[in-house]
Amino acid sequence: MICGFDHVVIAVFDLDDGIRVWRDGLGLHLSHRASHPEAHLEIAFFRLKEGGFIELVAPTSDNSPIYKFLQEKGEGIRILCLHVDDLEEAIRDFTLKGLALDGVGTPWVFVRPEAASGVFLQLWPRNRPHRWRDGNIQQLESGV
Repeated sequence: MICGFDHVVIAVFDLDDGIRVWRDGLGLHLSHRASHPEAHLEIAFFRLKEGGFIELVAPTSDNSPIYKFLQEKGEGIRILCLHVDDLEEAIRDFTLKGLALDGVGTPWVFVRPEAASGVFLQLWPRNRPHRWRDGNIQQLESGV
């Protein structure tokens, strides 16, 4: 089941302003920036010393789902990503418990906010690598 923290995604209106808050104000190290053209996003990653990371996302157009989120809710946490030991087992267990899931059958599975105290949870297999952690930024930039 859930066994740890992976990352948090924070939606911001302006990525440069967000970077100033998290890097300059809070003292976190900016690992790198990337873009995701298909999702109309620019992204900043801050790796945490004890594991996990913070991901800031800002829309590059009003076609971005993050744009809609920001218009409705303002800046703040969009996704809390948690490690699971076995994704398929977690899907079965949460489905049996009646939790609303999105993305079943894809690598990106989410527990809907209405099933998790208002938080959009992403389930991430503990041993699955991240594209950016593997140094393959081109994949992230192309959305592959």
